[in-house]
Amino acid sequence: MRQLIGSCFLALISLLALGQAGQNPVSSQDQIFTGHAYHVGNGVSPPRPITSSDPDYKALPKKHHEGTVVLSVVVDVDGLPKNVKVTRSLDPELDQKAVDAVKQWRFKPAKKKGQPVPVEINIEVNFKVDR
Repeated sequence: MRQLIGSCFLALISLLALGQAGQNPVSSQDQIFTGHAYHVGNGVSPPRPITSSDPDYKALPKKHHEGTVVLSVVVDVDGLPKNVKVTRSLDPELDQKAVDAVKQWRFKPAKKKGQPVPVEINIEVNFKVDR
C-alpha cells in the first residue's frame, strides 16, 4: 500500500502591495491583512518559520498525484500567516490541505531596520507518494 508523505519548503519571493480586503468576520487564523507588505531584500530580512506542520492528507483517496502546491502568504508583524492563497494548484483537495497546514505555521517576523514588518512570501508544499 502506498502512503502519501508531505514536506514543506519556504520559497521567498518578491512582494506585492496588497489592496484593502473586505471586512468579513473571520477567526484569528483567517484574518485578512489589509496593509502594505514588503519585499524580501533591500534591507528586509525574510521571516523564519518557528513552527510548521505538514498537511494531513493520509485519508484522501489515492487518486492524488505527486507535486507541489504554491501558496502566497503575508507573514504579519506578529509572525502569523495571513491572506493564504493558492498561486499554483495541484488538486483542489490537496490545495486545501496545504492551506490548512500553513495557516497553523508561526514565524519569526521579517525585519527592516530592526523592526518587524509584514512581508509576502511564497511557500511551496510538496506532496509525494511514498513507494
